[in-house]
Amino acid sequence: MLSEANERGLVDTAATANRALGVLDLAAGRAQEALRHLRTLNRDSDATHPGIALDAVPALVEAAVRAGEPEQATEVFAWFRYWVESADTPGLHALAAQCRGLLAAGDAAEAAFRTAIDLHKRVNWPMERAYTELLLGEHLRRRRRRADARQHLSAALETFQRIGALVWAERAHRELRAAGDTRHRTEPSTLAALTPQELRIVTAVSQGATNREVAALLFLSPRTVDYHLRKVFQKLGISSRTELTRLALTGAGDTEGR
Repeated sequence: MLSEANERGLVDTAATANRALGVLDLAAGRAQEALRHLRTLNRDSDATHPGIALDAVPALVEAAVRAGEPEQATEVFAWFRYWVESADTPGLHALAAQCRGLLAAGDAAEAAFRTAIDLHKRVNWPMERAYTELLLGEHLRRRRRRADARQHLSAALETFQRIGALVWAERAHRELRAAGDTRHRTEPSTLAALTPQELRIVTAVSQGATNREVAALLFLSPRTVDYHLRKVFQKLGISSRTELTRLALTGAGDTEGR
């Protein structure tokens, strides 16, 4: 999408693609790459629609903080906060508080995240509320308040799983385990839980194909194959290609007729 948009001079489409790539990199823990994409959404540039740039600010703030470059977000957050105050919408105020929490430390960060969660309760934005619960849980775990952290991480995990945000569910699950939780386990499923695209990838992998070979076979990018495989592992409750191959060989009958 980004390649086509750049080639055709579709600036808004390119900005949307850069935002999507930034969020994907952020979800995968690639903060520097996320920051590189999100920094292209410059509000002073003719190449970015102001609405797209504003929408990307919370992700940009987190990417800058995770990359160890919080100063990269200072000016753009001030612009975002000014816009939020003029809009006077609880959901947007929640996002601003979430950003304050990311840029702060200690008790100030916790207070900002809790303010964001309270504001999220006034709007129906389950993804954003769960994400703020995740950020607060991570913050509390780093402060060695494991019991408090587990409360928020569990709430985040349940919402992510319910709405199908599997990458974020995986992150919440890892944080829960780090916080000492042993109750939340990913239960193994069957191949019947997979989409047709995921089944095609599983079939190729079980026959020994590498991610690059699967990508060439299915006309996808290696990054897309990697993304789908992570979703497959999450759905099936497994962690290796060996387990995936074993499940594919024993569970072929589950997919008959699909």
